[in-house]
Amino acid sequence: MNWRNRAACLDMNTDIFFPSKGNITDKQYWQASLICRECPVNAECLTEALTSNISNGLFCLPERVRKRFKNKKINNIANTINETFKTIDIIDPTFDNKGKLIKKRCLRCNRYCKGYATDFENWGAKSHICVSCYIEIQNNKHIDKLLEIEKKPSKSMPEFDNHGILISKKCTKCWKRKEAKEFTKRPKGIGMKTSWCKVCLNKNLQDWHNKKNE
Repeated sequence: MNWRNRAACLDMNTDIFFPSKGNITDKQYWQASLICRECPVNAECLTEALTSNISNGLFCLPERVRKRFKNKKINNIANTINETFKTIDIIDPTFDNKGKLIKKRCLRCNRYCKGYATDFENWGAKSHICVSCYIEIQNNKHIDKLLEIEKKPSKSMPEFDNHGILISKKCTKCWKRKEAKEFTKRPKGIGMKTSWCKVCLNKNLQDWHNKKNE
């Protein structure tokens, strides 16, 4: 049986998988990615897009994300797809009653904010970096590599206020969400804080001393 006959989109309006077509809402574009995520033949769909050099549309993954895998050997395509789709969870978009994007997480500054340019080649047909980050990059005259390859999002899933100040994030040791004050200062860390919370850092230090004194 042809794998296309088992595709989740078989009897659907395929315009939602081609963002440049039709009058489709932001929410519908995002929902298209969720459909691909659960599709039983998403691996076959992605393989077809990569081997045939299909450049337009959502074939399991959006075009800009697919570019990361071109000319690369993928040992386990199912695992690659699952790991890549975790980006959707971290971006965590919200929409109004008309399906228009309100906010989502920027994959550069990690803030949950408004203001994203249209990008038909990306998740939900929106840029994955906010307008503020884009302007900063342009002002610094840096090549915007984030528009070519997707930055690996932080597993700590930080939350920032409107001024970019860290509110809370997950400790990457105990995986509990904690307030910013429960982390030690670290200038190069996300939100200028350590990845581990104070409790986990202290416990790790105590374990190290105990082991050293044995």
